[in-house]
Amino acid sequence: MPYVLLTYLFAPLLLTLAFLKRASVVRKVLVIQTAKIGDMVCTTPVFRELKRHSPTLHLTVLAHPVNRGLLELNPHVDQVETITAAELRGFIGKVRLWRRLRRGHYDVVLALNPNVPFAVCTLWALIPTRLSILPNFMGSSYRWAARLWSRTVPHRGDRLIMQTYLDLLRLLGIEGGSIAKEVYARPDAEQAVDHILPAGDTPLIGIAVSSANKLKALGPTKIAALADLLLARTPARLVLIGAREDVPDAQRILATVSQPERVVDATGRLDLTQLPALLRRLTLFIGVDSGITYMADALGIPIVSVAGPCDMTETRPVNPMARIIQKPLPCYPCAHIYKAPYECRVGTRACVETVTVEEILAPAVELLRDAPTSTASPDGEPAVK
Repeated sequence: MPYVLLTYLFAPLLLTLAFLKRASVVRKVLVIQTAKIGDMVCTTPVFRELKRHSPTLHLTVLAHPVNRGLLELNPHVDQVETITAAELRGFIGKVRLWRRLRRGHYDVVLALNPNVPFAVCTLWALIPTRLSILPNFMGSSYRWAARLWSRTVPHRGDRLIMQTYLDLLRLLGIEGGSIAKEVYARPDAEQAVDHILPAGDTPLIGIAVSSANKLKALGPTKIAALADLLLARTPARLVLIGAREDVPDAQRILATVSQPERVVDATGRLDLTQLPALLRRLTLFIGVDSGITYMADALGIPIVSVAGPCDMTETRPVNPMARIIQKPLPCYPCAHIYKAPYECRVGTRACVETVTVEEILAPAVELLRDAPTSTASPDGEPAVK
């Protein structure tokens, strides 16, 4: 808070100097999105619409390191900078951020995951146009710091966050646009997937083994029970999907299912930049509200998503072949875009625990029956990438 007050003291001078740096043509734009995978996938429409409006501008994204690979494959992104919350701590952290921003010589910054350091340091760096989302959940310090942005667009909890992103772009004169998401695989991804998936035309059902936020996770016991029902009632093979740390859970699932020979364990075998190639081959994906679910949604894969505690009015799979399961409990939703708990405040995780395997199975069987032979993105365009 002291450096916010100090910034207010020098604000007239800083605002004047920033105004004098305004250029007639926007050449360099910085997008700040430091959230994890799912949020970054939902940010991809911003990159596309910026380049659609101004193909020659140089677009830099400041992101969490986990997203570097995905961003480097995105053709609309020219440069990737990474930062963690630990790097922002203390006065030294703010000075380092200020120096990085000054070196960038940006004309415009768009803060999609805003916080106090970003509001203050972008002004210290004299970036002429500083635009930000105004979160629907924020503390008193940020309420003060938010006044330092050039302009803000409030996010309402009754609409998709991607629609709020498009509203922010309108401040730059960018009208219209699509909320269709994009993900891209690296060139060797298909070959890597060939070594994992069996050949043939048997339907493939991908199941996310876990979630970065354990509050949302189905757990290996429920996944194993679901897997047995899917194997008994469909001709499909199952593909367990997850990171290296999910391997123990996948092994527990394989040790429990009645037909392990029809289950492929892909956990830990692909990195984030190869995963889209695997997802593209699925007939159906089953998961929770997580980054992999939004990657599958971007590729137009039929989805069954157990939403758990998440507010589906703010963010959800939007392709027409998505089915969302959520219990109408008194305590839900408690997880929002700008307020994400990691523990259940009532101690029961009822929003996940009370979802039965039969409730997941029914839409899965329906989607498997009706699945198209090729996938398409939510706006009807082919799902490339």
